[in-house]
Amino acid sequence: MNVARRRLLQAAAAAPVVALATDLPAAQAQAETSKTGKPAASTDRFTLAVLPDTQYLLDEGGSDHEPVRATLRYLVNERDRSNLVFMAQLGDITEHGTEAELRDANTVFKTIDGRLPYSVLAGNHDVPGSTDDQRGDTPYLRTFGPQRFARSRTYGGSSPDGYNSFHRFRAAGHEWLVLALDWRVSDAGLAWTQQVLDKNRQLPTILTTHELVWAEDNGEAHLSDYGQRLWDRLIRGNDQIFLALGGHYWPPGRVTMDNDAGNAVHLHITNYQDRYYGGAGMVRTYEFDLARNTVDVSTFSPWLREQAERSPDPLEVENADLTTGVDRFNIDLDFRARFAGFAPPKLPAPRPPKAVMPRGTVAYWRFDPAGISVPGADGTPITSGAVVRDLTGSGNDLTVERLHSSGPDALLWSADHHDAQPAHASLRFGGGKAPDRGAVLRAGASAPINSLKFRSGYTSRRSSSCPIRSRATTRGWGS
Repeated sequence: MNVARRRLLQAAAAAPVVALATDLPAAQAQAETSKTGKPAASTDRFTLAVLPDTQYLLDEGGSDHEPVRATLRYLVNERDRSNLVFMAQLGDITEHGTEAELRDANTVFKTIDGRLPYSVLAGNHDVPGSTDDQRGDTPYLRTFGPQRFARSRTYGGSSPDGYNSFHRFRAAGHEWLVLALDWRVSDAGLAWTQQVLDKNRQLPTILTTHELVWAEDNGEAHLSDYGQRLWDRLIRGNDQIFLALGGHYWPPGRVTMDNDAGNAVHLHITNYQDRYYGGAGMVRTYEFDLARNTVDVSTFSPWLREQAERSPDPLEVENADLTTGVDRFNIDLDFRARFAGFAPPKLPAPRPPKAVMPRGTVAYWRFDPAGISVPGADGTPITSGAVVRDLTGSGNDLTVERLHSSGPDALLWSADHHDAQPAHASLRFGGGKAPDRGAVLRAGASAPINSLKFRSGYTSRRSSSCPIRSRATTRGWGS
């Protein structure tokens, strides 16, 4: 607070903002990082990796495993920097599902056991394609069955046949559920999956399987016949499933469908086995950002990136990072609104003024009934002359004044507030420039705060929200 302007808390905005709450003891929301500068466990951002069909790279007829190894190395190294919390594999690890190929796959995936939580599921090249999850013993099941994941901290369990599993991980203040379902889920498998969902009803869920949708050349995806079965029997009736991922077909694509609750479900196909070097270990990352309400999706080959750095072959450079609209895109997702139907947020209750005023507080204003006579419903104008009480009792009350001929919407009362804000209320300032219009909260001429020099410094805390494109120079904010 500039001492020369300390009598005036003003706001003159060119467009209304969502809310502004001058609430001195409230802590401002900040991005959380650990002491090493890496994302903290409680950050609003985390990354999920998706590894599609690698069958041409794990083929006993002659193949190169190194692209898959390079991808897995990359993901382990990215755990801290990108807060990468889980990897979901989408089936067709191998070309023929033989003992020899599964031995190779076992060796490759051992490099991340205990280092990166992950799930694996069977594709039609890993198991006999004409069978469902009741097929019994296979080299795949002996390699990637329940026994492999028993010590994983995310592993929740498997169906009795061993071909379907679920994992839970914690990120961004939420617990998340991943379903890893067989190439063909039987009625028994669907019943088991529904039981898992029923027991984890409040968890946002990502469903992974081998076949789900197919895409046209323009990337527009459609449910396959089997995908329709999953949609009708499992996805559409379980609101917690918000993202469903599959491989099997190419080209890649995506579609958004509304479930029975009227909420969007994002369905994606991810498969690059038809691309250069059998897909070159392509991996897709889903970077969740709960603060921005978005998921940033990228697709690339860590191995081709390495190769391009050493010797920039045009094909390797071209395929190292895929940038088309089906390979690199953003999903707008209001997480709170999307999850409200099954996991309503548990917000802290308002805190009384005495609980949030540390010793030495010289003024404390808030906009709930403790500090102002609330005029009515959300969006009701605050009248000129209304008083915001200084709850320290020091006499630094603020009086509402409108600038010039500003209308009622220059200052409105709002029930909007930051989750951690002690007072569950705020003021919404509206106005603009040329001519100046808006509202101010002004301390009285004899208010003690006017004579304070703050020679040893001061701390001012408030919770505020501004339009994304707001600029102080054009909107006249000041305090």
